[in-house]
Amino acid sequence: MTLEREIIIEGTSFKITVSDDQKALCSAYAEGRAVIGLWDRNHNGQSLSPASYVVESLEAISDEFLERVVRRRIGLPWGIANTKRLTIREFTEDDCRLIADEDDGGESGSVFVTRESLKEYIRCQYGFYEYGIWAVLDRRTGQLVGKAGLFPMDFTGPEEFLNAVKENDTPVELGYHIFSGFRRKGFAKEACKAILSYGAESVSCRVYAKIREDNLPSVKLAEALGFRLIARTCSGSVQPLCLYEWNLS
Repeated sequence: MTLEREIIIEGTSFKITVSDDQKALCSAYAEGRAVIGLWDRNHNGQSLSPASYVVESLEAISDEFLERVVRRRIGLPWGIANTKRLTIREFTEDDCRLIADEDDGGESGSVFVTRESLKEYIRCQYGFYEYGIWAVLDRRTGQLVGKAGLFPMDFTGPEEFLNAVKENDTPVELGYHIFSGFRRKGFAKEACKAILSYGAESVSCRVYAKIREDNLPSVKLAEALGFRLIARTCSGSVQPLCLYEWNLS
Protein backbone atom coordinates (compact mmCIF):
# COMPACT_ATOMS: atom_id res chain seq x y z
CA MET A 1 0.00 0.00 0.00
CA THR A 2 1.28 3.45 -0.92
CA LEU A 3 -0.56 6.70 -0.35
CA GLU A 4 0.09 10.41 0.04
CA ARG A 5 -0.72 12.73 2.89
CA GLU A 6 -0.41 16.49 2.81
CA ILE A 7 0.15 19.16 5.43
CA ILE A 8 0.68 22.92 5.42
CA ILE A 9 3.56 24.26 7.53
CA GLU A 10 4.17 28.00 7.78
CA GLY A 11 2.13 28.61 4.65
CA THR A 12 3.82 25.94 2.51
CA SER A 13 2.21 22.66 1.46
CA PHE A 14 4.23 19.46 1.84
CA LYS A 15 3.42 15.97 0.58
CA ILE A 16 4.38 12.92 2.59
CA THR A 17 4.55 9.40 1.17
CA VAL A 18 3.30 6.59 3.40
CA SER A 19 4.08 3.07 2.22
CA ASP A 20 4.86 -0.50 3.14
CA ASP A 21 6.92 -0.81 -0.06
CA GLN A 22 10.62 0.03 0.16
CA LYS A 23 10.91 0.97 -3.53
CA ALA A 24 8.12 3.52 -3.17
CA LEU A 25 9.77 4.95 -0.06
CA CYS A 26 13.17 5.19 -1.75
CA SER A 27 11.70 6.88 -4.82
CA ALA A 28 9.82 9.47 -2.76
CA TYR A 29 12.83 10.10 -0.54
CA ALA A 30 15.06 10.63 -3.59
CA GLU A 31 12.61 13.30 -4.75
CA GLY A 32 13.13 15.11 -1.45
CA ARG A 33 9.86 14.12 0.17
CA ALA A 34 9.28 13.13 3.76
CA VAL A 35 8.36 9.46 4.10
CA ILE A 36 6.69 7.23 6.67
CA GLY A 37 7.03 3.47 6.69
CA LEU A 38 3.94 1.33 7.20
CA TRP A 39 5.04 -1.69 9.22
CA ASP A 40 3.40 -5.10 8.94
CA ARG A 41 4.45 -7.18 11.95
CA ASN A 42 3.45 -10.35 10.09
CA HIS A 43 5.80 -9.59 7.22
CA ASN A 44 9.16 -11.11 8.13
CA GLY A 45 12.19 -9.32 6.71
CA GLN A 46 10.27 -6.20 5.73
CA SER A 47 12.60 -3.28 5.03
CA LEU A 48 11.28 0.27 5.30
CA SER A 49 14.52 2.15 4.75
CA PRO A 50 14.97 5.11 4.30
CA ALA A 51 11.98 5.91 6.54
CA SER A 52 13.01 7.30 9.94
CA TYR A 53 9.44 7.10 11.18
CA VAL A 54 7.35 3.93 11.11
CA VAL A 55 3.73 3.26 12.11
CA GLU A 56 1.59 0.13 12.27
CA SER A 57 -1.64 1.77 11.18
CA LEU A 58 -2.82 4.87 9.34
CA GLU A 59 -4.81 5.87 12.43
CA ALA A 60 -1.49 6.59 14.18
CA ILE A 61 -0.69 9.39 11.72
CA SER A 62 -1.94 12.67 13.18
CA ASP A 63 -1.33 16.15 11.77
CA GLU A 64 1.19 16.77 14.56
CA PHE A 65 3.04 13.59 13.61
CA LEU A 66 3.08 14.60 9.93
CA GLU A 67 4.46 18.01 10.81
CA ARG A 68 7.23 16.49 12.91
CA VAL A 69 8.21 14.09 10.10
CA VAL A 70 8.37 16.93 7.57
CA ARG A 71 10.34 19.22 9.86
CA ARG A 72 12.90 16.46 10.49
CA ARG A 73 13.22 15.83 6.75
CA ILE A 74 13.80 19.44 5.67
CA GLY A 75 15.54 20.75 8.79
CA LEU A 76 12.87 23.06 10.19
CA PRO A 77 13.02 23.42 13.99
CA TRP A 78 10.22 22.04 16.13
CA GLY A 79 8.55 24.62 18.36
CA ILE A 80 8.54 23.70 22.05
CA ALA A 81 6.69 26.51 23.81
CA ASN A 82 5.77 30.18 23.78
CA THR A 83 5.62 32.07 27.05
CA LYS A 84 4.75 35.69 27.74
CA ARG A 85 8.26 36.85 26.82
CA LEU A 86 10.02 33.86 25.30
CA THR A 87 9.98 31.46 22.37
CA ILE A 88 11.54 28.05 22.97
CA ARG A 89 12.38 25.97 19.91
CA GLU A 90 14.90 23.48 18.59
CA PHE A 91 18.23 24.86 17.47
CA THR A 92 19.12 25.32 13.81
CA GLU A 93 22.62 25.19 12.35
CA ASP A 94 22.63 28.96 11.81
CA ASP A 95 22.14 29.55 15.55
CA CYS A 96 25.80 28.66 16.16
CA ARG A 97 26.91 32.20 15.31
CA LEU A 98 24.55 33.65 17.94
CA ILE A 99 25.47 31.40 20.87
CA ALA A 100 27.67 32.94 23.54
CA ASP A 101 30.71 30.77 24.30
CA GLU A 102 30.85 31.40 28.04
CA ASP A 103 32.76 29.55 30.77
CA ASP A 104 29.55 28.70 32.62
CA GLY A 105 27.91 27.20 29.54
CA GLY A 106 28.16 23.70 30.97
CA GLU A 107 30.35 20.73 30.15
CA SER A 108 28.72 20.30 26.75
CA GLY A 109 28.48 24.00 25.99
CA SER A 110 31.08 23.80 23.23
CA VAL A 111 28.76 21.54 21.22
CA PHE A 112 26.60 24.54 20.34
CA VAL A 113 29.22 27.03 19.15
CA THR A 114 30.41 25.39 15.91
CA ARG A 115 28.23 24.63 12.91
CA GLU A 116 29.43 21.05 12.48
CA SER A 117 29.00 20.02 16.13
CA LEU A 118 25.60 21.72 16.34
CA LYS A 119 24.53 20.01 13.11
CA GLU A 120 25.44 16.62 14.59
CA TYR A 121 23.67 17.45 17.84
CA ILE A 122 20.49 18.33 15.95
CA ARG A 123 20.69 15.15 13.88
CA CYS A 124 21.50 12.76 16.72
CA GLN A 125 19.82 14.28 19.77
CA TYR A 126 16.59 15.61 18.29
CA GLY A 127 16.40 12.92 15.65
CA PHE A 128 16.73 10.05 18.13
CA TYR A 129 15.29 11.34 21.40
CA GLU A 130 12.91 14.02 20.08
CA TYR A 131 14.05 16.29 22.92
CA GLY A 132 17.24 17.99 24.03
CA ILE A 133 18.66 21.41 24.84
CA TRP A 134 16.68 24.07 23.00
CA ALA A 135 17.09 27.68 21.91
CA VAL A 136 15.52 30.35 24.12
CA LEU A 137 14.62 33.56 22.29
CA ASP A 138 13.19 36.91 23.32
CA ARG A 139 9.79 37.06 21.57
CA ARG A 140 9.91 40.84 21.25
CA THR A 141 13.36 41.19 19.70
CA GLY A 142 13.99 37.71 18.31
CA GLN A 143 17.36 37.64 20.09
CA LEU A 144 18.79 34.34 21.29
CA VAL A 145 19.08 34.85 25.05
CA GLY A 146 20.12 31.39 26.16
CA LYS A 147 19.54 27.67 25.95
CA ALA A 148 17.57 25.30 28.12
CA GLY A 149 15.98 21.89 27.94
CA LEU A 150 16.05 18.24 28.90
CA PHE A 151 18.71 15.62 28.31
CA PRO A 152 19.29 11.97 29.31
CA MET A 153 20.75 11.71 32.81
CA ASP A 154 24.37 10.57 33.06
CA PHE A 155 24.53 7.25 34.90
CA THR A 156 28.25 7.45 35.62
CA GLY A 157 27.62 9.88 38.45
CA PRO A 158 27.84 9.46 42.24
CA GLU A 159 26.44 6.27 43.75
CA GLU A 160 24.24 8.35 46.06
CA PHE A 161 22.44 9.67 42.98
CA LEU A 162 22.04 6.32 41.29
CA ASN A 163 20.44 4.90 44.43
CA ALA A 164 18.02 7.82 44.60
CA VAL A 165 16.71 7.46 41.04
CA LYS A 166 13.45 5.53 40.85
CA GLU A 167 13.57 1.95 39.59
CA ASN A 168 12.49 1.39 36.00
CA ASP A 169 12.85 5.11 35.38
CA THR A 170 14.43 6.58 32.26
CA PRO A 171 15.62 9.75 33.93
CA VAL A 172 15.99 13.07 32.19
CA GLU A 173 17.79 16.08 33.56
CA LEU A 174 16.97 19.77 33.34
CA GLY A 175 19.69 22.12 32.13
CA TYR A 176 19.76 25.82 31.32
CA HIS A 177 22.19 28.60 30.49
CA ILE A 178 21.00 32.18 30.11
CA PHE A 179 23.70 34.29 28.46
CA SER A 180 25.35 36.84 30.74
CA GLY A 181 23.85 39.89 29.04
CA PHE A 182 20.29 38.69 29.63
CA ARG A 183 20.36 37.61 33.27
CA ARG A 184 18.42 38.98 36.23
CA LYS A 185 15.27 39.25 34.10
CA GLY A 186 13.60 36.01 35.20
CA PHE A 187 14.18 34.33 31.84
CA ALA A 188 15.56 31.13 33.38
CA LYS A 189 12.51 30.55 35.56
CA GLU A 190 10.10 31.41 32.74
CA ALA A 191 11.85 29.08 30.30
CA CYS A 192 12.29 26.18 32.73
CA LYS A 193 8.68 26.34 33.88
CA ALA A 194 7.50 26.02 30.27
CA ILE A 195 9.99 23.22 29.59
CA LEU A 196 8.83 21.21 32.60
CA SER A 197 5.24 21.54 31.44
CA TYR A 198 6.17 20.39 27.92
CA GLY A 199 8.37 17.62 29.29
CA ALA A 200 5.65 16.25 31.55
CA GLU A 201 3.37 15.85 28.53
CA SER A 202 5.88 14.70 25.91
CA VAL A 203 8.99 13.31 27.64
CA SER A 204 8.71 12.36 31.33
CA CYS A 205 6.67 13.41 34.35
CA ARG A 206 9.81 13.06 36.49
CA VAL A 207 12.81 15.34 35.92
CA TYR A 208 16.08 15.64 37.83
CA ALA A 209 18.61 18.43 38.34
CA LYS A 210 22.20 18.23 39.61
CA ILE A 211 23.33 21.39 41.38
CA ARG A 212 26.42 22.29 43.37
CA GLU A 213 25.40 23.18 46.90
CA ASP A 214 27.15 26.56 46.71
CA ASN A 215 25.32 27.51 43.49
CA LEU A 216 22.67 29.39 45.43
CA PRO A 217 20.88 31.01 42.45
CA SER A 218 20.32 27.59 40.84
CA VAL A 219 19.26 26.05 44.15
CA LYS A 220 16.78 28.87 44.67
CA LEU A 221 15.44 28.47 41.13
CA ALA A 222 15.04 24.70 41.49
CA GLU A 223 13.09 25.12 44.70
CA ALA A 224 10.90 27.81 43.13
CA LEU A 225 10.10 25.42 40.26
CA GLY A 226 9.00 22.72 42.71
CA PHE A 227 12.11 20.53 42.81
CA ARG A 228 12.93 18.76 46.08
CA LEU A 229 16.30 17.61 47.35
CA ILE A 230 16.58 13.79 47.30
CA ALA A 231 20.34 13.10 47.50
CA ARG A 232 23.65 14.79 48.31
CA THR A 233 27.26 13.76 47.88
CA CYS A 234 29.72 13.78 50.76
CA SER A 235 33.11 14.54 49.24
CA GLY A 236 35.16 16.06 52.03
CA SER A 237 36.70 19.36 50.94
CA VAL A 238 34.89 19.35 47.58
CA GLN A 239 31.63 21.27 47.42
CA PRO A 240 28.75 18.76 47.72
CA LEU A 241 26.68 18.08 44.63
CA CYS A 242 22.94 17.85 45.19
CA LEU A 243 20.33 15.90 43.27
CA TYR A 244 16.87 17.42 43.01
CA GLU A 245 13.70 15.79 41.69
CA TRP A 246 10.65 17.33 40.05
CA ASN A 247 7.57 15.12 39.81
CA LEU A 248 4.31 16.18 38.24
CA SER A 249 2.30 13.89 40.50
